Amino acid sequence: MTKISVRRAGLPDVPILTQIRNDAHAIKVARGDYAWGKEGDGFSERWVRNNVSEREVYVVELDGTLVGTFSLVLDEDNHWGPQAPIAGYVHGLSVRKGFNGRGLGRDILDWCADRMSGLSRRFVRLDCAVHNVKLCAYYESLGFIRVGLYSEPEPGGYVWSLYEKPVSPLRERLSARLLVTTPKQRVLLFRFMHQSGALAGKSYWATPGGGVERDETFADAAIRELREEAGIRKMQMSDPVARREVRLQLPDGEHVLAVEQYFVVDVDTESISRDSWTAEEREVMADHRWWSREELSGTTETIYPEELVEMLDEAGVFDSERLP
Repeated sequence: MTKISVRRAGLPDVPILTQIRNDAHAIKVARGDYAWGKEGDGFSERWVRNNVSEREVYVVELDGTLVGTFSLVLDEDNHWGPQAPIAGYVHGLSVRKGFNGRGLGRDILDWCADRMSGLSRRFVRLDCAVHNVKLCAYYESLGFIRVGLYSEPEPGGYVWSLYEKPVSPLRERLSARLLVTTPKQRVLLFRFMHQSGALAGKSYWATPGGGVERDETFADAAIRELREEAGIRKMQMSDPVARREVRLQLPDGEHVLAVEQYFVVDVDTESISRDSWTAEEREVMADHRWWSREELSGTTETIYPEELVEMLDEAGVFDSERLP
């Protein structure tokens, strides 16, 4: 397959760019997506000329033929709100009629990823009207993950899916998680409430635990985390009872592949200490609570991991013989 070439658009490209934008507009209209206008609206050469003059608009060539266009924005995007400078935002991706189905969209987005990597940015981002199911599925097939929604404020406004894809494979983050229980068969969870950063506004309960440091085993990390987060030193810890891998967003916005091992930790007290908490932990860890199985099963609160009750059942935490 011939490799595409990409360059900045110039004013001589405007007539063909207008044709390409209108080709893509016709496909959107046929799918009931009027984000670029209804049938008969389309793009004028004047609009395209202004767009080329004011934005970073690119043309895509294949064997010397201009076959596509897109713009790439590095500043904050209206649909995403204020963001750290960690991404590039793709808009107006359009392919010329007769060249669909050749993988040009994938090639264009790969080019954008290479560009972002060269600028030390971590993500390529774009948005898509939620009801354009086919286009959303296309982006998802290319590895884009829906990370949020944006609703236009005006009556009848569109709802947009916000998609992003890392420019390089996800970093693995090894983590030890603790299923801390007492003879009363209650399990310790911390409540996390994020006031700032990429997770601002999120509130949930989660098991104690944290990242595995250099030269640590998962078990070493489990013991250290219990000491740091709960001040508990007297315990009996199991071998790993569960493992999971999950895509996780960190407070700084980075998405990682969390590789987690879970340990059952038996303690004889429901008293904890916060003396060893870091400033960051004090900011986001708002509360703690010891939960029974019935409370976990009946709560409407958000709890991570989602399958916690099943994990505890399989580990035998609620077996009758564990009662004092």
